[in-house]
Amino acid sequence: MEALQYKKIYLFINVPIIILIFILLFSPIIVTDRFAVYYIGVAARTLLGVWCIFNGIWNACTDYYSILKLKVFQKNKITPSWGWWLVFIVGVICLITAFMGFGFNNIKKPI
Repeated sequence: MEALQYKKIYLFINVPIIILIFILLFSPIIVTDRFAVYYIGVAARTLLGVWCIFNGIWNACTDYYSILKLKVFQKNKITPSWGWWLVFIVGVICLITAFMGFGFNNIKKPI
């Protein structure tokens, strides 16, 4: 029962963030305003950073359900966690660059 509770929590957090990331990634196809596209890119990078940090910590520190893990490695205490710490570091870098004002690549802030 406890594993099912953690699976629901994990999916309750991850599914909305993934949906928002995909909406933000594909919205510049529709939006033509350069000012809006710039801030959409910053928001997408921020959400990607939050998602990577959450999944890096969740998968490195727990053996609960994850869409990023194979079922074979769950409940195995000797599974290496260094890959998940790399995901965490990527998330921190995404947040830092988003706060610096970088969004999508090659999109400069309109003046």
